[in-house]
Amino acid sequence: MLESLGIDAAQEELYEHVLTRPGRKADDLPASPAALDELVAMRLLRCLDGRYSAVPPELALQHFLDDRRLELERAAARVHELERLHRATPDPAGQVPIQIVPGDEAPMFQAAIYASLRHQLRAFETPPYGKRILPADAEPAADAIHRGVRHRIVYSRQAIEEQGLEILRVTLPIGEEARVVGAVPMRLAIFDDTVATMPIRTGRPVTEGILVVRPSALLDALIALFEQVWSTALPLNPDLRDELDPEDDRTLIALLAAGMGDQAIARQLGISLRTVGRRVQRVQNSLNAATRFQAGVAVGLSRQAGGESPDHPSKRV
Repeated sequence: MLESLGIDAAQEELYEHVLTRPGRKADDLPASPAALDELVAMRLLRCLDGRYSAVPPELALQHFLDDRRLELERAAARVHELERLHRATPDPAGQVPIQIVPGDEAPMFQAAIYASLRHQLRAFETPPYGKRILPADAEPAADAIHRGVRHRIVYSRQAIEEQGLEILRVTLPIGEEARVVGAVPMRLAIFDDTVATMPIRTGRPVTEGILVVRPSALLDALIALFEQVWSTALPLNPDLRDELDPEDDRTLIALLAAGMGDQAIARQLGISLRTVGRRVQRVQNSLNAATRFQAGVAVGLSRQAGGESPDHPSKRV
């Protein structure tokens, strides 16, 4: 466990042994005098009158942590220096704006980009995903948001239906800015204005390979496309951040505004399709909307303007 601090497993075991059995002589300890003297030299043990005791961990290990932290800071400074040199050095082979990453390498490649994300992620989310999406899949995004990275995501209606609200509620409560449209042009992620990734073929999962787009006119166009779609998309109803109350019509309105179909709503609320249809009709009437689409748009536009939904019903009656 402490190898990263320069303490091998045998030394750690001996330190723990003395820590829990203080005041013993060398003959009573399962180690040679040389091994004990080595830990004394490392300031992990003390020897007084031939008896050994452990230096308290918060004192004994702190200087190891300080040394390790200093090494990491020096390494980070060197990485930044090398990155600066890389950007400043012309490399014709490195100026190609598009790179193809095979499917088996794509997850690790994207994870590495995500880990280096500093300022903002912009993304279009839409299936297919190539695998079932689980709450754990949202943890990298949650970690980045906690680091202060802004997340602006435009979800297609199909993405919300397939991911489910349990996935969205991992990131929405902690600051993800989410909007919804009927469909997005493609699945896309733009990292810090410096690189974008997308499936090799539209409508195919990233597990079949990704295109990596680096600074170029194409990247500028993708950023402009995102901003255009973002400006016209409807904000995801903040009511979805809370636990769903199947009896509360505000929950139904939130799902309508998210663009969910009847089957998806029924699955999320655990009610029948017939019940969903009846309650949707009541909500449409309360909003003076001729169709469920108009009801969703009415709610979404109200949210976009920063107000409450017109004739916002509270509980079922």
